[in-house]
Amino acid sequence: MCCRRLCLSGATVSVGSAFAATQSSTLNVRLEVVSGCTANLLDGTTLDFGQVAGTPSSDILRSARVSVSCTGRAAVDAAGKPTVTTPVTLGLNYGVNATDTQRNLRSGADKIPYYLYKNSYYGDIWGLSGSPTTSGGPLAIDNLTDSTPHEVTIFGVVKKGEVTGKPVGVYTDLVQLVLTY
Repeated sequence: MCCRRLCLSGATVSVGSAFAATQSSTLNVRLEVVSGCTANLLDGTTLDFGQVAGTPSSDILRSARVSVSCTGRAAVDAAGKPTVTTPVTLGLNYGVNATDTQRNLRSGADKIPYYLYKNSYYGDIWGLSGSPTTSGGPLAIDNLTDSTPHEVTIFGVVKKGEVTGKPVGVYTDLVQLVLTY
């Protein structure tokens, strides 16, 4: 009788199956949408009055644009139309070089007064406190809802006589924009 044998020398044979293991956990994912408003300067971060040599022939007029947008402010009336009852106000403080409410550009110890206005006819000074409907107060932005940002312009002026006799230098100031909503 003949037998067949399998001989393995120095090898190990395993018989069985390998089991794959799994484990599961959970990941909490969260996003909170809150109401809020932002003001972004559209023309960079500087209201630049440019360069002047000697006495300018007229007042120096410049402007800067700001985009104001809000989220989470839109209430809805019975017809489903968005309504906002509280206006957003955009105020401008008087800057780091101010003397009381007079804004000043400064180079070293030298100052040049300047003015910021809410309108292009330079008749309504833009301030921080007080009523938004009076000169010197913030600008009221009515009916600002989630759908559309509102663009406003800051109008600036340096009166020609204020530059006369000032030393050469770069005159600067830093004004804070303050949104209230």
